[in-house]
Amino acid sequence: MKTFDRIVRGLARLGIALAALSLLATLVLIAYSVFMRYVVNRPTAWVDELAGYLLVACIMLAVADALFHGEHIAVDLVTERLGATGRLTLLGGLVAVAISGVLLAIEGAGMVSFSRMVGLVSNGYLAVPMWVPQLLVPIGGLLLTLAAPAAFAGALRKRDDADGPEQPHRLSGIE
Repeated sequence: MKTFDRIVRGLARLGIALAALSLLATLVLIAYSVFMRYVVNRPTAWVDELAGYLLVACIMLAVADALFHGEHIAVDLVTERLGATGRLTLLGGLVAVAISGVLLAIEGAGMVSFSRMVGLVSNGYLAVPMWVPQLLVPIGGLLLTLAAPAAFAGALRKRDDADGPEQPHRLSGIE
């Protein structure tokens, strides 16, 4: 299991690095677009479309790393009051995350396959084959599917009192 955990964490780190590059590219593109629009007076319409695709990349590539750091949405108000039951809630949540990841991967792959089959192209200025940006959905789903069991195993290994009562959603030992 340690080898699996190391591989998945490596993939999550690669994903977050690529997400950071996507975010930086988005920043540069938007700055370029603002400069072109307001300084040169030559707007670039294609930047909005590309920035949208890059933001999807940021989200889908960072999802596994966010899970490992306990940064997914949690209802802290409720989980703080659960005490020992918080671990069961966490484990149930990780099962739900795994199921969501599987669904994203399967349905995303179907979406990519369909887009390629019919030759779907974006309506924007770039006319991108839609399967290219859509490929980010099954990739993110796969990363999430792989990260959830590793996080689940970490939650089982972690002692209840390790993180203190302030953050029961971080009982997982994921970090």
